[in-house]
Amino acid sequence: MSQIQGFSITAETQARLVAVANDVSPEENREFRRLLPAIAAEARALAGHWDFTSPAAVVDRLIQDPRAFPKGVEPCQRTRLRQAAVARLVLGFFRLDDRLPDSILRLYPQFFGRLSSFLHDRVDGVYEDDFFAKDVRYALGLTIPCGTLQFDLNGGIGPKLLVRDLVATKSLNPTLSYVVSRGWGRWYSNHIDLRAIKEFTSEGWTTSFARIAELLALNPAVRGVAGVAWFYDPELARVSPHLAHIGQTMRRHGAFVVKMKTHPHDIENALARSLIRKKLYAKGEYFPACYLVGWPRRRLLDWAERLKSDPRVGFGSIEPAEARPAARPVGLVATAPASS
Repeated sequence: MSQIQGFSITAETQARLVAVANDVSPEENREFRRLLPAIAAEARALAGHWDFTSPAAVVDRLIQDPRAFPKGVEPCQRTRLRQAAVARLVLGFFRLDDRLPDSILRLYPQFFGRLSSFLHDRVDGVYEDDFFAKDVRYALGLTIPCGTLQFDLNGGIGPKLLVRDLVATKSLNPTLSYVVSRGWGRWYSNHIDLRAIKEFTSEGWTTSFARIAELLALNPAVRGVAGVAWFYDPELARVSPHLAHIGQTMRRHGAFVVKMKTHPHDIENALARSLIRKKLYAKGEYFPACYLVGWPRRRLLDWAERLKSDPRVGFGSIEPAEARPAARPVGLVATAPASS
């Protein structure tokens, strides 16, 4: 049974979700009722897969099965069926497997309100793949809202990444930090949802990680928080100083970084909102690079505790050198490999 009723959602939110869920024919309703429970279970089982879109792919496979949904192959009809599927997953299959702090639980009524509006009010006939992938995870409780950032509850950092980094950089620090934090276990994995881009501020980052520290405190088996993005690149200190605080703050307080393979979409994202980065890229003076950042739980919890009495450790703050804690021999981040 869905846990959504425990979040005090408004009658308006409930009505929008029900309306979207019921925007189906009698035959489609019958197929959803028959097949969606197994699909939801399969999607949930894939929550920790390296491919973030795996749960959504399972739902799409159902929708595009002509035996169950003959209209699912038509783009406009697929959008309608995607919306109905997400609404039904929220109403019938939303479940949280981790304990959440009040600071995150309080986000859910407004979050479900925004999601229900997004599903109900769409008029362009398009449901972008990226949004659909995220919404399937939200609907099942696999990804949780946290303000600026959203967090997947079943992430991980494979040891092969650290071995490859060690060979490439000859630096032991990331590997040592990974081993000390028992990094082969479960991690939370963060990402950005462009529908919450207005919260992409230094204050938003600080608040998100303060909340996630509370989440880690309630779930001691989780090893820390990890993310992969172009904006963790240390090179941003040169080309986009206003964004450099993101990676700098995390590294300063015990996170380690590992250079990843940079894909075309990483380059596209890095250049999308900056004429300066575009010009430097065109001149061959900047090459976007994708980095994984891992913030072990103990170091993140230490940062959050210090934040309570010293706001200078927050994102975007200039922390005086003399105010920083003494460096520890394990968990320090070595100079990252050059990105260009």
